[in-house]
Amino acid sequence: MCGILNLTESRLATYPLTRHRPIASLPFCSRYRLIDLPLTNLTTAGVETIGVFTHDNLRSIYDHVRSGKEWGLDSLHGGLFFFSDPGADGGRNGVSHEGDIFNYFNNIAFFDKSESEYTVIMGTRMLCNIDVKAVLRHHIEQGAEITVVYKSTEVQNNEDKNESCLTIDEDGHVRGLRSCSMSENMGQLFINMDIYILKTELLTKLIRNAVAESEHCNLNDVLHQAIVNLPSNGFEYTGYLKNIDSVEAYYQANMDMLEDRNMTALLKGSQIIHTKVKNEAPTYYSRSSDVEDSLIANGCMIHGEVSHSVIFRNVTIEKNTVVNSSIIMQGSSIGSGAELHYVILDKQVRIEPNTKLVGTKNKPIVIEKNSVISRIAEGLTTDTAPLKNQENTINTPNIETLFSRK
Repeated sequence: MCGILNLTESRLATYPLTRHRPIASLPFCSRYRLIDLPLTNLTTAGVETIGVFTHDNLRSIYDHVRSGKEWGLDSLHGGLFFFSDPGADGGRNGVSHEGDIFNYFNNIAFFDKSESEYTVIMGTRMLCNIDVKAVLRHHIEQGAEITVVYKSTEVQNNEDKNESCLTIDEDGHVRGLRSCSMSENMGQLFINMDIYILKTELLTKLIRNAVAESEHCNLNDVLHQAIVNLPSNGFEYTGYLKNIDSVEAYYQANMDMLEDRNMTALLKGSQIIHTKVKNEAPTYYSRSSDVEDSLIANGCMIHGEVSHSVIFRNVTIEKNTVVNSSIIMQGSSIGSGAELHYVILDKQVRIEPNTKLVGTKNKPIVIEKNSVISRIAEGLTTDTAPLKNQENTINTPNIETLFSRK
């Protein structure tokens, strides 16, 4: 097999966290990035050649994976190949108006040079730890043209579901594809995880046909149409799954890792997820610190109170500070007397002393990268300066972003 990491995923729903990075670069669980999961899934299955396709923001991806050494991809055979379409209009929304199919067509030689019989296609939005070898065995045994991975789940109300769901018969054959909110069976959904295995020859044929018809579409659109028109089988995934289709989903996925069963299922099971190694000093906990039910990476200085939170590398939390149910990314600092509840701090954020930020579980406050929070601001939106001469308190569950530039 060769692997395709399809990183042309819409970033709109996860703004402002993805304003300057793709979803694949989002930090996760105190030391990982989302791209670590599909990379590990592929390399554990013996995939030695992986193509990374994206529209823009390739720098943050390349800075993290480099040669792929941590995943065993720095060999003489195969390796990581990066394909970005400079002519595509990724725009500020992170979505190309022309689709990504031409990027695949322009680099179709990658598939020929890989000399692989099968290709597995994955994204990074669906958090999972899947045995790709098992999917390939199922694909070969069933003799299908395409195998698509799905997750079976039962829900009471799916009006807010943005995923696409499969219609699957008793023999496991895919009979249709529709929005989960339009599913006829309200009690059970077969969520399409956008993981596909098919013969490389068929994939290149689908790409060429789409371009020949002058269709401005995405590869996922082509595959969605193909699984309906061609004999296709479903493979049921039974492990942990989270769709990062919103800021709230990203927040909840990190909070889920505070439970041992979720952490083991996703990161520490039979396939241990690999990431870029950074050797730093252990975290220092002073006598004034009080920490419980949290994940804290190395290189931090903890002097205050931390509970039910995820703390990334090189974070400083001063005395008399309370951090509760929050995500604090790399290099951030929180001043003395500050109080944070249900907050996501992006990288290199500075919270001035005695500042209070209060969000909710369903609407966490997001502070953008390199921001400084030092004064009160209620009901403000992005790029609005804080109000002056008021107490350093924020208690606005509906606020999405709040920051003042350095």
